[in-house]
Amino acid sequence: MNSKPVIIFPYRGYENNEQCEWYFWWTVDRCKEIDPRPIVVLPRDTVIKQNAVSFIKDERYKTLEVVQTWSVDTSQTWLAGWGHVLDNYPKVERIVQIPGDLDYVKEDVKFYENLSSFIKTTGSDIAIGDFGTGDKFSAKSLVDTYGSYPLLANWFPEISQSIRSLPLHRSRSEFLNIKTSVLRELIINNRNFAYEQTLNFLIKSWNYDEAKWKYNISVSPLGSLSDNKSFRDYRASVDQIERIERMLSLLWREIREPKKKDSVDDKEFEQQYTVFSNEYDKLYTKSKGIMETARTTLRAFLGV
Repeated sequence: MNSKPVIIFPYRGYENNEQCEWYFWWTVDRCKEIDPRPIVVLPRDTVIKQNAVSFIKDERYKTLEVVQTWSVDTSQTWLAGWGHVLDNYPKVERIVQIPGDLDYVKEDVKFYENLSSFIKTTGSDIAIGDFGTGDKFSAKSLVDTYGSYPLLANWFPEISQSIRSLPLHRSRSEFLNIKTSVLRELIINNRNFAYEQTLNFLIKSWNYDEAKWKYNISVSPLGSLSDNKSFRDYRASVDQIERIERMLSLLWREIREPKKKDSVDDKEFEQQYTVFSNEYDKLYTKSKGIMETARTTLRAFLGV
């Protein structure tokens, strides 16, 4: 199997978090079943803040290919990992990205068995690891229910319907198993974001002329990840919803903006642009309403 696994090291490390540490090294062992030397992307500021001390001192560290990189958050380390593989392993056929910061897995045995199978998946262009939370009022669920789902339905209704029919519940999943050729196309010939990469890829994988997916997309159910409901999640949840909205509105403008053709005169092109601008204003107004509802709902359920 010509796949390269990329494990994202926990941004805050796993110091004094035994379950997160156990999960991280279990993931390493599963990845070694397809690659004897998995890549681990390690944020430099995590190292500087002394949040990776036990990891670096661990004897198993020497068995890994550790890539240290600067990034604003965990999501941006994805690009660093993908870029490292594209630059240094041109013959690799697939890249498997796994988050290394899980410490809230429900039904451990089933989840880990499913994840092991997901790592070895090779049958589709893009495979996404899907999961539930077991609590519809958790911060993770609230962000999707009142943020990403309605915002995506507002800006890209056809894609929203097709995602649900896959069926895929977590369009922002951090579990991604993708053909290198497809990844190269998506990140080199399209706009990149330092966040919400999976959702961005899904939007760029849609054929807008034929109303169907450009690639073969599969979904691998993994199980459930619990997520504590806490008022402390309010700011982080609002941050996530706002960046989702920012990305979706930007992509809509980029995709829908009319392009000047030689067969179209200036007056006709101006009319096309007016229609485009009016449609954007309507969707933007609806989007702001969704954002207002999301903030109100989050405050109520998180007890802020």
